[in-house]
Formats: sequence, C-alpha cells, structure tokens
Amino acid sequence: MKVRWILLSLFLLTIAFQYKTILAFVGTEIAIYSIKQLDENSDGQIIKSEWPGLGFSLIDFDRDGIASDEELRSFVREFSKEFAWENQASERFDLPEQLKHESFISSSMQIPVGYYIYIPDSYIKNPEKEFRTVYYLHGGRPGNEARSVFLSSLIHELIMSESLDPALYIFVNGGELSHYNSDEIGSYGEDIFIKELIPHIDATYRTIAKRSGRGLEGFSQGGRGATRYMFKYPELFGTVSAGGGSYMIEKMIQDNKGYENDPRGAKSDVYYVGEGNDTYSLAKKHKESGKETPKLLLWSGAEDPNLSSIREYKSYLDELKIDHEFLLAKEVDHNPFIFYEKLGKNLINFHQGEINYVH
Repeated sequence: MKVRWILLSLFLLTIAFQYKTILAFVGTEIAIYSIKQLDENSDGQIIKSEWPGLGFSLIDFDRDGIASDEELRSFVREFSKEFAWENQASERFDLPEQLKHESFISSSMQIPVGYYIYIPDSYIKNPEKEFRTVYYLHGGRPGNEARSVFLSSLIHELIMSESLDPALYIFVNGGELSHYNSDEIGSYGEDIFIKELIPHIDATYRTIAKRSGRGLEGFSQGGRGATRYMFKYPELFGTVSAGGGSYMIEKMIQDNKGYENDPRGAKSDVYYVGEGNDTYSLAKKHKESGKETPKLLLWSGAEDPNLSSIREYKSYLDELKIDHEFLLAKEVDHNPFIFYEKLGKNLINFHQGEINYVH
C-alpha cells in the first residue's frame, strides 16, 4: 500500500511540475485532430488542395505534396508557443555556424531580448572593415526571432557561391503583437526594434551606422511592418524589401481608424494599432513631408493569395508617385524560403543597390 501511495505521489508531483508541457502536448494533439478534419477524401493525408488559406508549402517542409503528422506537429508547435522575448531555433533547421543567437538587456523592460545574427566569414577576416546591416522582420504572430532563421542557410550559400558583397543579417523579435506597439497587451515591439535593437547592433558590431548602410526586409506580417517602418523612419533605412504582405489588412486598419480585425482566421481578435498607423496613411503622410524615400522593393510569389492586395498597394504607390520596384517569383506561394531559393540573389543584390528585374 505504501508503495502505491509513493508512486501516486510521484505521479502527482510530475503532473504539478510538468503541467505546461503536458498541456502543450494535449493542445498540439487536439490541433492535429482538428487539422485532420480537412482530409476530404479520408485517405489519412492532408494535401495542398485540401489546405485552406496561406502557405501549404510552409507545412510541407520536405515538399512531397503531403503534410505528414510530424510536419503538422512542428507547424502547430511553432505557431502555438507562448510569447517570449528569447527563443531558440527549431532543431529541424540545418543552420550555418555563422548564425549566432545573442541578446541584449532592454533599457525599457530590463529583461533580455533575443536576436539572431548572421556574421559572414569576411567579418572575421577583415577586422578593419565596416559592414552593411539588413534587418529581417518575421511573419506571423506572436513575435519570435527564430521563426525565419532558416533563410540564413540560403543567404550563406548565395554569398559563398555568388561572390556577393556580404552583410550582417539580423533576425528580429517583433514583440507579442508582431511589429507593433500595443498598450492593450503591454508589448512594444516597434520601440524595442527601432530605439533599442538597432542602436545595440551599431554599438556592438562594426556596422555602417547610417541609412545608406542599413537595409530592412520582411515577409507577410513582417512585409507589412517593413513598409510601415520605412515611411515612419525614412532616415534610418536606405533599402526596404517587403514581401508577401496582406495590404488588404492595412487598408482595413485605415478604414477602421486604427483597429485591426483580420477576417482570415478563426479568431475574432481586434487590436488597436493606432489611427494613421497603416501603410496607406503613412505613405501619403511621408509623400507630403518631402523627406527622402528609401529605395523600395515589393516582392511576392505568383501563387501567393496576398498577391492581389500587393498589386493594389503597388497601384496606390504609383498614384502617390512613390518610386518602387516589384519582383515576382513564378510557382511560389506564401513562402519566403522557396522565394529565396528562386530569387534570393535578387533580394541580396537589391540591398547592395543592384537588382535583376523579374516581372
């Protein structure tokens, strides 16, 4: 009897200390079960034609046309994590040794804030040289500096094989409400990036610490963020490369006087992100200011559901007479990794002041 009670006590202690892990596991399995209801032909597999919404290829990591159980679990784990200012990359990514995870103590929050930085070999070999920086804003929500770091493998391969001028690539944590300040949830991703991370990078590494040496890039939610930032802080960035953004949402924010209500998902969360804090209002305000405009590139996959809204925003910029370029990758959906495989060299060249145009 005593042994039975001891075992029960150990079991209860395990539950007490591991309840978050257990709840995460249960939550993942419930999510997998829900996703499997998409299996219209009941063959036990989820294929592209059965997947609603954006980016089936983001789940189908091995590109065999099937979302396996393990791929679904990885996807759910990635996008169901509780928000944290420090995150580690998934073990499924094969990352270059030149990519480092670092952090700094936020002056406003007094806690560590994580970032990943790709440091090219030439940074070590040329200790007197100052380097350009490119800040990468991830997609999705909440913020996670590890979410897009697989791109560093593609960037490294291109720099090594194409003899491209290397830059420091910094992967940013966008805060709980990715790339926004929010009094509502007490997260200030915009301020942490603009006022703290950029000065930290310039103080810590040998950078060209002026707009001509500083690029900004982002995809999806990060593409929207990059476009907002370029018009709010044109003095900070020389080049801005914005991919896969849903400018439809930006237009809704303008029409809703600063309230974001994304109608594409199951949630009905509404956030106040600030009246006038959208890519439409900010572009117009910037144009009227007469300030110098960063060089802008909009990019998209030809099969990206957001393409139509990107084209609409492109037309709006044309109306404002704001110069920009457009890059389209054939046979690519809502996936920055595949875009980089096809046209990553163009994006890297863009931040160097060059581009091979693809329409």
